[in-house]
Amino acid sequence: MGSTLLIDGLSFITVFDALPMLLAESSSMAQLLGKVWLGVQVALGLGFVIFVHELGHFLAAKTFGVRCDKFYVGFDVPISIGPIKLPRTLGKFQWGETEYGIGIVPLGGYVKMLGQDDDPRQAEVEAQKTRLGDGVDAPLDPRSYPAKPVWQRMIIISAGVVMNLIFAVILAAVAYWFGVPYTPTVAGSTYGGGPAWVSGITTGDQVLKFGSMDSEDPNLRYNDFAMAVVMQGFDGKEKQVPITLKRDGMETEVVATPSAKYSKDGDIYRIGMNAPTSPKIGKPAYSPASYLSERKPDLEPGDIITAVDGEQLPVDSRFGEVLGSELTSRLQAKWEAPVKVSVERQPENAADAPKKFELELPAVPVKTLGIGFAVGPITAIQLGSQAEKSGLKIGDKITKINGDAIDDALRIPARIAQLVGQEVKLTVERPVASTGSETAQETLEISMPGPQRPTFDPIADLAGELTLGGLGAAIVVTPTIISIKDEQLKTSGALQVGDELLQIQWLATAERKKELSEFFKPQVYEAIVVDSSFNVASLYDIMQSLPAESEIKCWVRRDGKTIDAIARLDYAQDWFWHERGIGISPLMHIHKTDSVATALNLGAWETSRRFGDVLGFLRLLVTGKIGAKGVGGPIAIAEAASSEASFGVSRLMIFLTLLSANLAILNFLPIPALDGGHMVFLTAEAIRGKPVSEALQTRLTMAGVLGLLSLMAFVIVKDIMRLMS
Repeated sequence: MGSTLLIDGLSFITVFDALPMLLAESSSMAQLLGKVWLGVQVALGLGFVIFVHELGHFLAAKTFGVRCDKFYVGFDVPISIGPIKLPRTLGKFQWGETEYGIGIVPLGGYVKMLGQDDDPRQAEVEAQKTRLGDGVDAPLDPRSYPAKPVWQRMIIISAGVVMNLIFAVILAAVAYWFGVPYTPTVAGSTYGGGPAWVSGITTGDQVLKFGSMDSEDPNLRYNDFAMAVVMQGFDGKEKQVPITLKRDGMETEVVATPSAKYSKDGDIYRIGMNAPTSPKIGKPAYSPASYLSERKPDLEPGDIITAVDGEQLPVDSRFGEVLGSELTSRLQAKWEAPVKVSVERQPENAADAPKKFELELPAVPVKTLGIGFAVGPITAIQLGSQAEKSGLKIGDKITKINGDAIDDALRIPARIAQLVGQEVKLTVERPVASTGSETAQETLEISMPGPQRPTFDPIADLAGELTLGGLGAAIVVTPTIISIKDEQLKTSGALQVGDELLQIQWLATAERKKELSEFFKPQVYEAIVVDSSFNVASLYDIMQSLPAESEIKCWVRRDGKTIDAIARLDYAQDWFWHERGIGISPLMHIHKTDSVATALNLGAWETSRRFGDVLGFLRLLVTGKIGAKGVGGPIAIAEAASSEASFGVSRLMIFLTLLSANLAILNFLPIPALDGGHMVFLTAEAIRGKPVSEALQTRLTMAGVLGLLSLMAFVIVKDIMRLMS
């Protein structure tokens, strides 16, 4: 063992002595080492949580004089792959009477006490070890676990959970002392027609309180809010959620009803509110197949846009930073024209001043197939909006805007945006009394003030709805074709007015797919079905990210038959997209305290909150309200930990607080082979005055072990299947 450690140590030193040369030759090596370091942090963090749990058992056992033969993080089980036998440990050493080590299987840990073994097959052998002589009547070794009073054994068994909770508080307190980066619960945008949009939540609104929260939290994290909405969806389905908002320094109350329409399987509930962003350019700086990528403006990841056409972006007093919505709203206001943006680039040398310059961002033409689609009915109306005040109703179908017929429903948002400050007259068809199988329609004119500024609400990938920007009405686009530009069809006349679009598929040669493999996954080349959950608006939103000149195969229904045709994706000449294709970063804020007392209070609050989250999840799992989709295994845990660690050690500590609460609760479930199962046996012994029979304990423990192994195999297979898909 000594020589092996020495060789490993020498190779470690050799590699890291060569780092300067390797980094100079390859930036990819730096990225690799960054990922390795991230993995090391995750492994140390997860190992620490397990170590703390087992340390609780170990210290309590030592306090009461119990002999501990082993202390392991990980399990040192024998593993063979054919004739190859893997080592049982990654390292071990003996100190006193205890063997300390790291097992080869990183799925937990254990403390092996004299007279206590969770492996039912060793029960008889272990029972013999606890006796000071031969026979069942021989006295127990006073240093064995069974020889200790019930109350001491209860403390030993529960010490792991107690230690986890104590260190959860400490971990969270340390994290808040150094500062925890998080994304605030501020509306970056809302999906048109979604619950948040309908309730009147607008860009920049900050959620202070929601649901059953006892008090307002100005540091509420966006991820916590989103997850709480999902969990409530599992619990109460379409139950209304009261939300307290901070808007322009004032508090206001709204109510939103989560919807599952943004979930492919219709089981994940959301309110359709996107996270806030900052004007800091992300990576990549712009979409690889975007209009900007063809013109390549001088934008780099890390650049900060500070002004648009000379207008400085305002700093939000709540966070001391500029919200990304301030940038996007100004770009949208001039979506049909080029704009000049002021850019600040951080120097490589921190002592140097930032580089400041201006560049022009062109207007971005819409990529279109040259096919116009019919407008569907209004599906949602925003509370307090012009649409509501003017008498528009859900079910109305718009046929004309200011007297002009609609030749493509997809163009409606841009058409409305062009009417800023003008009166808008809508001709609508409204369903009235039903007569048999038909519904009568009435045509009426509705006038309203135009929008104050151009507004384009985001389209959800699923259940995409278009909005009458600034007016507060959402519509669907039907798959019925009402106009065609033959020049974009590979075969003229292949499609006709009245055809119904069924599905589309991006066609690309093997060489083209290989060329684009860095940016597009293979799934993007699969056929996409057009239906009520993934409609034409969603498709057009996605097509803006595909390369121009791409060939798209379209399947349509005509007179009961399915016909296919190929159309070319091309730039429109008189229609511009509201997004420039710039990649911007999430807004990050720091929750920090320099008071030890406050840090400990925050640590206790964080732990109790995570404890409640785990209990709530278990309740939904046991009652069948959440299925296997909500369960993850060791790979999912490692992925989540890695994601949190990428934001810094403080975020990893907060995740470990959640993991500690999770470990404490799961270990104390009344399942034989877990701490909770042992506690059940000890409670029965305290009540009966004698232990539960060894035969019964053995049978129950064996059942518990088999159940746990089955569950572990299930979640591991589930993790692997998820990665493969």
